[in-house]
Amino acid sequence: MPPKKIKRVAFIGRFQPFHRGHLSVIEDLLPKFDQILVVIGSSDKFRTPENPFTVGERHAMVKATLDDLGVKPDKFKVVPLPDVDDDEKWPRYVIKTCPEFEAVAITDNSRVEGLFRKFTKKKIIKTKKKYAISATKVREEIVRGADLQKYLPQPVIAFLQKIGAARKIIDIIEEEEAKAEEGEE
Repeated sequence: MPPKKIKRVAFIGRFQPFHRGHLSVIEDLLPKFDQILVVIGSSDKFRTPENPFTVGERHAMVKATLDDLGVKPDKFKVVPLPDVDDDEKWPRYVIKTCPEFEAVAITDNSRVEGLFRKFTKKKIIKTKKKYAISATKVREEIVRGADLQKYLPQPVIAFLQKIGAARKIIDIIEEEEAKAEEGEE
């Protein structure tokens, strides 16, 4: 008897940082699939204001959160995905890079949805985040030292405190501003 085929879904995001909106999508997908591929996009981008966290840091946030919830390790797999700056090639690159999956979970990213519809035959699952959270806003709140409870799962908050995320983001912003000033001279 052949082994049972694992029913997988890919959930693609930058997770800068991993927030409650991302978590709500995963919680919705967990009972529907054998395994969720948490695909960390822009894995090659970090130390910019839009991408302050490394792929390793983002992986750690996802893993710590799902471990804390008691999600069994075989129920999810984190897959790093470097950027491919070619819309036509990108969806096929995702398929080639990841373990085989049946569907792609899409939240509010019409660009990703359009690319998968146009260039692949993968099933699209439209998911709703229970929380409308902007990671850009979360990064601003981290810098302000705001209470992050409404945005982030506790394991992510603890991880960000451990790595000094506020200082890290401030340093990145200051580096960008210094580069911009040098370019003006």
